[in-house]
Amino acid sequence: MSAATLSNQQIKAYHRDGFIMPDYQMPDDLLNQMREAYGRIVAENSDTPGVSPNFMLGPHLQKTGAQGVKGDPFWMDLARNDDILDMVSQVAGEDLILWGTTLFGKPPLVGKATPWHQDADYYPIEPMATITVWIAIDDATAENGCMRYQPGSHQDRRGYPHHWNERDDLTLFQEIDDEWVDEDKAVDVIRKAGQISIHDVFIVHGSGANTTPDRRAGFVLRIMPGTSFFNHSKGADSDNPTHDYSKRALFQLRGGDKTGRNDFAVGH
Repeated sequence: MSAATLSNQQIKAYHRDGFIMPDYQMPDDLLNQMREAYGRIVAENSDTPGVSPNFMLGPHLQKTGAQGVKGDPFWMDLARNDDILDMVSQVAGEDLILWGTTLFGKPPLVGKATPWHQDADYYPIEPMATITVWIAIDDATAENGCMRYQPGSHQDRRGYPHHWNERDDLTLFQEIDDEWVDEDKAVDVIRKAGQISIHDVFIVHGSGANTTPDRRAGFVLRIMPGTSFFNHSKGADSDNPTHDYSKRALFQLRGGDKTGRNDFAVGH
């Protein structure tokens, strides 16, 4: 069995826990290309207002998104990686639509924390369904701010209450209410560069700050099944204009749009 194929046990674990770290490892040459592309895009956007290496939205877009990142086609090519899509299709089905990407830089010593939250709190997707693929560009450790999950917190399939917490040391200001956080159950997802994790849109997750001398960069794909509708008309309701979903470009990665309603012209 290929490392890019999830076992039945891994698929069951994903549905039980809301996340999984497959056995898959990016080939060294592709990992090196990712690092080179990351360096290019950081340099290209060093003077772009409002763009920080901590958090870069839509690096796959040729036309800049809401944040204004000057993109690179390398990241769109990576989103079409067959190994990754083979694994995603095992938990999300054969109809896959990419609607977003993000680069999380977590620079040495000053990399910001991401508070506990659910992605389902603010995506205009009906019905709510999205797979997030997190690809480690660098080693991710507990010390440099690896992703943390609360296993099973997706099981109710609903969004929990969040509040606005605007702080300079956070990458995200929508934070889940304290009553839905159980630090004792939190799991650190420690990854070597080139490893990935996959998580469900309802899982409670976050990450710590990077206070080490080592960067912790990662690339994230947001993929929804073709049975869901990305409602652009509701996308401008986000409290944070950086996350304006009303102009998000959709890309059919595999299969088709089973709803017949998704607009693949917006944002292109």
